[in-house]
Amino acid sequence: MDVKTRKTESEAPLSRTSRKRLLPYLLDAVIVLSMCGLLYYGASWQMFKTYTDAAKYQCYALAFWYGMPALHTLPDTQCAFITQPDSGITFITRDAIVKSLQRHGFPPAIVQMVAAQSPDWAHHALPHEYPLLTLIPFTLGLIGPSYWYQVTFAIWMALVAAAIYILLLRFRSRQAAISCALYMVAGAWATAVGRFDLIPSALTLLSLFCAARLRWNWAFALLALATLFKIYPIVLIIPFLIAQQRAEQGKWFAWQRWTPLAVFIAVCVVVVAISLRLSVEGTLAPLGYFGNRPVQVESLPASLIWLLSLLRNSSLSYEFTFGSLNVLSHFSSKVSLLATILLVAGLLYTWWLQWRSRIDLATASLLTILVIMITGKVFSPQYLIWVVPLVAYVGASSRSRRWWLIPWILIGALTTWIYPFIYTTAPGGLLLVPNDPRFYIATTARNLLLLSFILYLLVHYSRRRAEKTTASAISVPGAEDL
Repeated sequence: MDVKTRKTESEAPLSRTSRKRLLPYLLDAVIVLSMCGLLYYGASWQMFKTYTDAAKYQCYALAFWYGMPALHTLPDTQCAFITQPDSGITFITRDAIVKSLQRHGFPPAIVQMVAAQSPDWAHHALPHEYPLLTLIPFTLGLIGPSYWYQVTFAIWMALVAAAIYILLLRFRSRQAAISCALYMVAGAWATAVGRFDLIPSALTLLSLFCAARLRWNWAFALLALATLFKIYPIVLIIPFLIAQQRAEQGKWFAWQRWTPLAVFIAVCVVVVAISLRLSVEGTLAPLGYFGNRPVQVESLPASLIWLLSLLRNSSLSYEFTFGSLNVLSHFSSKVSLLATILLVAGLLYTWWLQWRSRIDLATASLLTILVIMITGKVFSPQYLIWVVPLVAYVGASSRSRRWWLIPWILIGALTTWIYPFIYTTAPGGLLLVPNDPRFYIATTARNLLLLSFILYLLVHYSRRRAEKTTASAISVPGAEDL
């Protein structure tokens, strides 16, 4: 009996220790399941409808794998944006490309190759809005039944959101992972699992993890893949290159210093070459699509146009083109010019701070994307997905975490209030949403709050002393003094 008693007593502390060790992991599991459940619920109201982004993804996937005739298996309204595009949107056509190649004396083999890329045939209809690699997540939704495509797609994206949480937990901290979950639910409640933006966001985060461990070839390769999913990560090539060059030793013209950049270019060239081989028209279409977009109503330029219209007593008009609601005004050109100037100034100043070792790679990447978001002509709700992991990554080391947590919960909550709540409750239809008194108040407050956060970071880091260590160009030391 004494032996059994001693054995039981010796096992009890071990059991309590095991439970203590398991408790954080159980907490993580609860947080991940809650996050994924809330994100799925936030997108569920628009599932099984034909006008959602995920419904468009289904059209793109079917058109690529089976040709344009396969779109007839879906409701007519679902794929009308492909079969009957808006008159205001002009894409470069295959016939125009063929004539241009003939006019410039290209070899007949190339001309014939382009002429044979009919979208009616399988593997030749590429998305007009997105690069080739987006067909990978679009295709994943086809695994389930056709009617359940949006549900299947949402489940895949929920798994990506869970992967981001685990990555932050493993390579950053539990604080960062929990913050990311909070920001994601607050700001991407209705968009995270209904869009594919989580994928380039996750790839960008992975590239930062590789850079922090000086695995530059992998970092630049992952950054290239992120760019090939959605164009915006290409601007991060500058901060990544600055950090990599500062970390390398030896002469500036040594091949070792430029191998990671070569890897980035090689990955992009290979994928773009494959895309051109499948469809030159589809490869070039996204460039014209984004270049011709007007000012979207949720952007900072739109908020400035609204404020100017109040001061000048000027009316505004709206149109739904390029898949978004846009504002038209005689102030548009001047405000767009101002936004472009702020964009260039903001990027150059951010990169100068990084070059002077005032900020590290993670902070430079975050500021770069934030500057692009706030000065761009378009600010869709899903854009917050691009920066949420980076905000959690950088802000987790701050001593005054509330100065990161509070603003980003507010920015996220305002974004969610705008979409879906104001959009779906405003009377009179989509084109009359900006006439709702709540709309411009919410969008302007969100945009000014985000602008203030960016300016605060720029001013704060401008006053910091430069770090002299090589590691400071890559990791996040110094963020704890915020």
